[in-house]
Amino acid sequence: MSKFDYDPGDTPAAGSSAPRPVTSPGGSQPASPPAQQGGLPPGTGPLNPAALETHARISAQDRQRLMRDLSGTGSLRRSIKVDQAPVTIKQFLRGEIDLDTELARRFAQAPLMTTIARSPQDARPASRATAMLSSQDGSAILTFDVFSDQDVTEATFTLNHMLALRFHLENLSPYDRRRWLELVRRDAGVAFLWTGKRWDDDYFIFVLRPHYVRLYAFSPQRFEASVRLTHAVARQLINWLETRWGPQPG
Repeated sequence: MSKFDYDPGDTPAAGSSAPRPVTSPGGSQPASPPAQQGGLPPGTGPLNPAALETHARISAQDRQRLMRDLSGTGSLRRSIKVDQAPVTIKQFLRGEIDLDTELARRFAQAPLMTTIARSPQDARPASRATAMLSSQDGSAILTFDVFSDQDVTEATFTLNHMLALRFHLENLSPYDRRRWLELVRRDAGVAFLWTGKRWDDDYFIFVLRPHYVRLYAFSPQRFEASVRLTHAVARQLINWLETRWGPQPG
């Protein structure tokens, strides 16, 4: 496993204070900002030992759980070949990288979604239900659409009302929905939302951080996207998706 020295969620270490401005030796001019540590966002610091131990334990559990699901030893048999997985997932399963750290380096400055609007907000039947998440300045938007008649869930990432990337999930099984709903409601860890085809279709990875949730979207068409969600927005989105998907068989 790669050494996890820094918190990619930009959470302060225990007992640390806010960073002070860095000045030049003469004291008159601000010096250049310190280099990012390991490619992570500025301001990250070492995790305290307790947090580091907890993170390592949860990461190992997530790795073992994913391996069981993919190898067919879990409750639902799989025909997925792990050796054909994307490189990042293979490295995670082999214990070569910390998935949280690796993805955070790629999207260190992902926008933070702070508001959510849903239509409809309750369980009223609708052939298309929409949840729109926005950043504080409105420059970044993430839209979830659930098409109940087609059993399709889509997520569209829009930047500056100009560029959009759409990710398509079709025929999500009750097992995969229920699994994701269970895992994404934890305090920490990684939760995959994908179809029975796994990485051969579009899929999402949710990383649960102390101060927010990171959402990564991947497509076999070789495009990716990421945002961060406040916990309040993430909870509303999760509950809304559960409502729109309907009761999940036990």
